[in-house]
Amino acid sequence: MESDTNILLAFLESMNATRWGLLGIGLVALELITGTTYILWPAVAALILSLWVFFLPLSWELQFIMFFILSAALLVVGHIYLRPLMKSGTPSDLNDPARSMTGRRVVAFTDFVNGQGRVTVGDTQWKASTEFDDPKVGDALVITSVAGATLIVQPIVKA
Repeated sequence: MESDTNILLAFLESMNATRWGLLGIGLVALELITGTTYILWPAVAALILSLWVFFLPLSWELQFIMFFILSAALLVVGHIYLRPLMKSGTPSDLNDPARSMTGRRVVAFTDFVNGQGRVTVGDTQWKASTEFDDPKVGDALVITSVAGATLIVQPIVKA
């Protein structure tokens, strides 16, 4: 048991600027895999401590105390100020076909009869309706809205 304690103590005492830098780079690499920003702050703390220890050597006890204080402080500051910036912006259209399809140009796949027909969107056919003259096969249309599983379309006006 005594030898295990000596190994741990030897490791802690051997922490220098290079090892803090390697720890910081390793944590940044791990952060890139997870993308949570929670590992980012200890990584930044390790990199800051690497620079600090390079210019002003500290005992291993102070190094670890500073690492934990820096990590906690950066985590709190990052959570308060950076996370809201990362979550702001326009929502994704991934699960909202009405928003992602509106304004998209499509082609009539069948002749419309009484305002009802089918259009091709990418490689898929959709049921479509229009309040305008019945489009013919191959006519260019634009999606104006989505009503359930039916696309509301109108002819593209040629200028």
